Amino acid sequence: MLAAETFRPQIGSMWAWLIASIVLGAFGQIFMSIAMKGAGLVPRDGSLIELVSYYFNAAVSLPMFGAVASYGVSFILWLGVLSAKDLSLARPIMSLGYLITMAYGMYAGENVTLGRILGTTLIVVGLFFVVKSDV
Repeated sequence: MLAAETFRPQIGSMWAWLIASIVLGAFGQIFMSIAMKGAGLVPRDGSLIELVSYYFNAAVSLPMFGAVASYGVSFILWLGVLSAKDLSLARPIMSLGYLITMAYGMYAGENVTLGRILGTTLIVVGLFFVVKSDV
């Protein structure tokens, strides 16, 4: 057996890897949003030094480290998923992360409109057909 095959997920565990990758990817987005809200608006009229300082401070914040860690683990799990399943099946299922980020938006007091909720619901309902195609 090749070393690369040692880490290939079995079909049953592929779903667990996929769900974990989705959750961690969504949390990466949430942590990134927290970091950037904490940094404030991007300075548009400042000098290049001010802009570099702004992004550096945002990049080294604790929430941004959380984002990088979440994305890093999500990426590794995603590679495992892609070794076992077709991209045309796995990638659409990643849209389940929209539910997590929408729930966070509601929790954080963002302007989550009915249109956003309905649009996200339509996407998630479409996943039924994607997943059903793999059965």
